[in-house]
Amino acid sequence: MLVLATRFRHIARAVIVKDNKLLIAKMKGSHSFLPGGGVELGEGAKSALRRELQEELGIESCSVGRFLGAMEVFIEEVSNKAYLHEVCHLFEVQVDSLTPSSNPESRESHLEFYWIEFNEENLVSHNVLPTVIQKTLPSLYQRNIQWVSSFEGETRNPY
Repeated sequence: MLVLATRFRHIARAVIVKDNKLLIAKMKGSHSFLPGGGVELGEGAKSALRRELQEELGIESCSVGRFLGAMEVFIEEVSNKAYLHEVCHLFEVQVDSLTPSSNPESRESHLEFYWIEFNEENLVSHNVLPTVIQKTLPSLYQRNIQWVSSFEGETRNPY
């Protein structure tokens, strides 16, 4: 019997919208997703998002605003013979230095960034992953949900 390993990822993603355009990240030669990345142990989701945006795009100043929702996905990674369990927190982010008139330059060679019209049809046609985002993000963006965290503005070492 083959036993598959399970990996867990806690992720924070940015929903950056200007003039009804949404900023998308793309792994070169692969899939698209929202900017952001992994939350490290002892790091709050908002702090992780600021760090990831700085690492990926060189953004020194941004406002991580309202919490839009959390998405949980469980995926079988056939090539790795493993399962991936992700919990992704989505936040509205304002970045004054970005404009939809030009695509921002990535600081990471494996990523590129571009703007799309913000609607379900474009999220589907650009295959923004995880797929649950494609149908739910437009409605989440219209709602008003608040984020509550004991990590606000700080990093904690649980040990």
